Amino acid sequence: MKISKKISALSLVLNIKLALKALILVSIVTLSGCSWLFGEDGRFPGQSNDYLKAEQSADIVLPEGITAESIRDDYPIPELTLSQVLPTKFEVPRVEPLDTLDNKGSVRVQRFEKQQWILINASPSEVWPLVSNFLLSNNIALNTADGTLGLIETDWLSSSLMDTSVLADIDLANLAFSEVSERRPTRQAIKEQFRFKLKAGVQKNTTEILIVQRSMALNDSVDTAPNWSQVSTLQMREDNMVKLLSEHLASAPNQPSHSLLAQGIGSASRVIFNYDAEGRPYLALYLPFDRAWASLALALNKASFKVTDLNRSSGVYYAHSIPKAKKEKKRGFVKRILGIGKADQSLPADEIDPLSLITKQDGSALIIYVQREAEPSLRINEQAFLLRRIQGKLS
Repeated sequence: MKISKKISALSLVLNIKLALKALILVSIVTLSGCSWLFGEDGRFPGQSNDYLKAEQSADIVLPEGITAESIRDDYPIPELTLSQVLPTKFEVPRVEPLDTLDNKGSVRVQRFEKQQWILINASPSEVWPLVSNFLLSNNIALNTADGTLGLIETDWLSSSLMDTSVLADIDLANLAFSEVSERRPTRQAIKEQFRFKLKAGVQKNTTEILIVQRSMALNDSVDTAPNWSQVSTLQMREDNMVKLLSEHLASAPNQPSHSLLAQGIGSASRVIFNYDAEGRPYLALYLPFDRAWASLALALNKASFKVTDLNRSSGVYYAHSIPKAKKEKKRGFVKRILGIGKADQSLPADEIDPLSLITKQDGSALIIYVQREAEPSLRINEQAFLLRRIQGKLS
């Protein structure tokens, strides 16, 4: 009795599945049969794509005695200096994943070779008041403050001037040692000066702060001070100032404060996307070559490219995209019923074929092109997509 009930239930399920399959097939045939009514060749064709067949009409011919001086185009179409090869079908670009590493904090200390700088995610006009407030609130006298140049120089600071400031614990007056006595070394006092240089970062609305320190013996004349250079006299003192200022900027309240004087600091972007005379897209990175070359390598890594080889003398990076782990696409109810449909595990072409990043120095800029090693070559819009992807990671 139980077996017969199970067989009846199983038969009922199979009958329902067969009925659903039949209903779906009939619906597909019926809907496809409507093309004779609303299709392109049907009795009532759609008109949504008629604009694709539009042609430019001839100019209006005016009757004699009427001038065309008062006739103008309300919406003129500018002439293009170059033409781009567009795809026959528009393809929606894939959404780039957020780089969680880039979003960790708004203040970072970056280093390259012997230089270091503070990078903050704010415009120079916003950062200028924060740096000025840090110095003034710690009783650090200023010798120069030029907002248009983004330059701040402190006065000469000695131990007596620093006792009430935040820098007192750095032990300014006790850096250089003379001969060691029996109990403790005899220390030589110094005085020092700091220079802060603010300039726009590579990315939009970012600021780089470079700090340089110079020092001399406390009793020496200021006229004999060493000239400013890119390297501090005492690296430890620069490191301490970078640490203190970066901590102050990171803990500063997020209040909309701008400096009108500092609005012109580095208004020109240091990374530009453009097209050359032949219509090929490229990136122009306005940085010294060594830093630009290193920044490109870092950007490729952040943009999910794997560098397989490089040739610095020729200015070429060989790389390919790192395929993202793809989840199996779950089949819908209809596909499960009909037993069809499998997840497409194929990868886009740009994630398989190796790419070449061709660079060349053009004045003060590093020009970056991208191309595919194998045929077919990348289309214009594909090159632009990859370069835009890299541009967002340059720093």
